[in-house]
Amino acid sequence: MKAMHVIILAILAILTILFGVLWMGSNGKAKSLLKSNSELKELYDNSTATIGEIQSSLESMDKDLSGQLFTNAELPGTTPEDRRSRIVTSISTMRTQIENDKKKISQLEKQLASSKSQLKGVQDIVNKLKASIGDKEKIMDELQKKLGIMNETLETERRTSQVEIQKREQTIGEKEAALAQQSLEANKIYYVYGTRKELIDKGIIDRKGGLLGIGKVTTVTRTIETDKFTQMNLLDSQQISFPATKKGYSVLSNHVATSYKVEKVGEENVLTVTDTANFRKQKFLVIELL
Repeated sequence: MKAMHVIILAILAILTILFGVLWMGSNGKAKSLLKSNSELKELYDNSTATIGEIQSSLESMDKDLSGQLFTNAELPGTTPEDRRSRIVTSISTMRTQIENDKKKISQLEKQLASSKSQLKGVQDIVNKLKASIGDKEKIMDELQKKLGIMNETLETERRTSQVEIQKREQTIGEKEAALAQQSLEANKIYYVYGTRKELIDKGIIDRKGGLLGIGKVTTVTRTIETDKFTQMNLLDSQQISFPATKKGYSVLSNHVATSYKVEKVGEENVLTVTDTANFRKQKFLVIELL
């Protein structure tokens, strides 16, 4: 009887130990499962947030691309250069966005790699996002081509403008040169001074009329040889100096008296032109020293 009692106690002890082991194993699995579910939920939440950011980025990019590709009208007050600059900036910004989105997707795929079966739906969304980014890159290439065409157009317009500007500048230069030459010619005059005998000997004046040498009139000859005169230009100077004599001088050429004045300066007389427009109407100035 005593032996039977010992056997029963031994069996009960073994059962107690066995149940204890089974309970501990079950409890560990439960904790592991809870931990796995918690990590899975955290991964799902993070994935959802990341996907939301990428989708928002792609939607913003869609609007920008639509505006760049399908809006051909220029904004008021802008130029083709302005539009080109906007496209260049947009391309740079969108390429940066795409690279950032690619990095996020790559990181997300690494996180999902260990739980593909549990988060298969999330992976499907990621695949769609990757396809969308691929489409955006194709559109970016199209936009880049459009930019190339725009660059060629602007370069052609620039060259055409340069040619037109050069032609215009050449025309303006020719007109200015012609006007300058006309002004030089208009303000060119000739002058000569001398005694009556000197002027007659040079063939600049002659004496006509009168009777027996009395009452003759001194006049400037019709045929004038410019090499007998001194040339000057009123644009450079408006004064002519000639010797002052005791008897004075006489202006024989037909100049308007109010277009000049004569003043004695030291041993010389100085004729100063006061009305250029009227004075230059008569090209040849003849002064007789009396």
